[in-house]
Amino acid sequence: MRSKQDSPLNLTGSPGIGNRADRAAAAIHLAYERWILGFEEITRRARDRFERRDWRGAQSDATTRLALYRIHLDGAVADARDILEDAVLERTRWAAVKARHFEGLAGRADAEVAQTFFNSVTRRIFSTVGADAAIEYLDPSTPPAAAVDPGLIHRVVCPEVDAGVVRDLLGGYPWSVSYAQLARDAAQVAALVRDRLAERPDSGPVTIDMLRPVFYRNKGAYLVGRVLRGDLMLPLVMPLIHAERGIVVDAVLMSEDEASVVFGFSWSYFRVEATRPRAMVEFLGSIMPLKRTDELYTAIGFNKHGKTELYRSLMQVLERPDARFAFAEGDEGMVMAVFTLPSFSTVFKIIKDSFGAPKHTTRQAVMDKYHFVFVRDRVGRLADAQEFEHLEFPRRCFPDDLLEYLLSVAGATVRVEGDRVVIRQLYTERRVTPLNLFLREAGEEAAREAVLDYGNAIKDLAAADIFTGDMLLKNFGVTRHGRVICYDYDELSLLSECRFRRLPQPASIEEEFAAEPWFHVGEMDVFPEEFRAFLVPPGPVREAFLTAHGDLLSVEFWQGVQRRLAAGEVFDVFPYRRSARLRRDPDR
Repeated sequence: MRSKQDSPLNLTGSPGIGNRADRAAAAIHLAYERWILGFEEITRRARDRFERRDWRGAQSDATTRLALYRIHLDGAVADARDILEDAVLERTRWAAVKARHFEGLAGRADAEVAQTFFNSVTRRIFSTVGADAAIEYLDPSTPPAAAVDPGLIHRVVCPEVDAGVVRDLLGGYPWSVSYAQLARDAAQVAALVRDRLAERPDSGPVTIDMLRPVFYRNKGAYLVGRVLRGDLMLPLVMPLIHAERGIVVDAVLMSEDEASVVFGFSWSYFRVEATRPRAMVEFLGSIMPLKRTDELYTAIGFNKHGKTELYRSLMQVLERPDARFAFAEGDEGMVMAVFTLPSFSTVFKIIKDSFGAPKHTTRQAVMDKYHFVFVRDRVGRLADAQEFEHLEFPRRCFPDDLLEYLLSVAGATVRVEGDRVVIRQLYTERRVTPLNLFLREAGEEAAREAVLDYGNAIKDLAAADIFTGDMLLKNFGVTRHGRVICYDYDELSLLSECRFRRLPQPASIEEEFAAEPWFHVGEMDVFPEEFRAFLVPPGPVREAFLTAHGDLLSVEFWQGVQRRLAAGEVFDVFPYRRSARLRRDPDR
């Protein structure tokens, strides 16, 4: 629950304060406070949804929470315009608003997020190209969090990790329902922790730091912490599921890679109570040092501030004299122009001015697809994208051939102004290796694992009511952890709206060899029998794929998923391998 010292100054009610800059700053603070209170109210419901196994309600909350920012931002912009009237576009007036706004941040543990909200207001009003230090917060101005925050972290120091220690840790989370087999789970967790510690023998006590807030997503709840002994530090992530018989610990994840997948960029955002977001991000960064700060803010639900952190990091990289953009690897897309920055693990995607056949879409339709991905449950298989507007880059960062290409295919969006390149709108995504390129270079075992996960990705998306449409290898990518995700959204649609059909049998030679279909094909008609030509990977991995995922070529598979979705089923999709799950007693 947010404390009083975290609340903004009530400038509108303070005596002697009547000028417009003060009132505008107060209005922005108030709009932010309304947003964060609504955000936290929905977040707190996650525990109740988990305890009642209300998975549909949890999905609805996740979508509703995403919409709140725009609602309250619109309100703040409208209020600022009403207050400042003819002076709304005076930068000197906004510099005063910013100064007064900064005073109102005193004592806030979420000041960096409030600063991003202020930036959102000014950028909306001014349509700022690049960044403007006079009317925006460009650099973080919050101090680092304490190494151990007793309000955020529960610390236990013990000579050895045994079942009693783990049982006390698990029992410290205040569920209204019981663990199904607490003693058994505690014993298994303790044994696994001891095994990991034994890999690096060291003397001295063991310290376990557990974040007090629980991380909720989909049908899971995650307890997140770390284990320390000597100079060794290991993540400790315990996914919980609420089965019919009660809460159980489903797995114990103790590697940086495993934790990183849980907090990966292809999953929907966690619902976790983070009234001190910087402190939480710094803790998470200690167990996932390769995760960028922006990704961690985004993972805990502060995606707008994650976008701010991403921009700051990008600008720092571009200050280097040798920073150069480059063409992204992979086949050129028909809808997007894509480039990257080799020293920065991000791709930049710009909508082209026009689309060649067979694409029949519009710029707005493409943007709608990206919004579709933003609000849907991505089940770890769709890359999260951040939309940016009015970006400004140094001209020297663009090789001539890349800039000429961008101007030729997206001249309505990209322009050159002196020594700057201005891009009206683009999307950023985390860079991955296109699956078709990965398979060309990978060894036999790595290629086999990738194509099997490619089929899993299609099935996971289907379970989330998402049909990828263009299931081409080039539209999927492999992350640094070996997971396959989809990053091309042109043909995405709701699976429940598709009509899966068998191919009609021709009645004559003429029909069999006709150049065009001799039967009616509706806009949402899909024929899985045709998938073999482009879905099934070529080469030695072909048989492995067909053995595991040959059902994707059948109408029965797709119609079966549709029936389960229509019945209200929410599928189990978790960010760890089945082999990581704890052994269960079949008789309990």
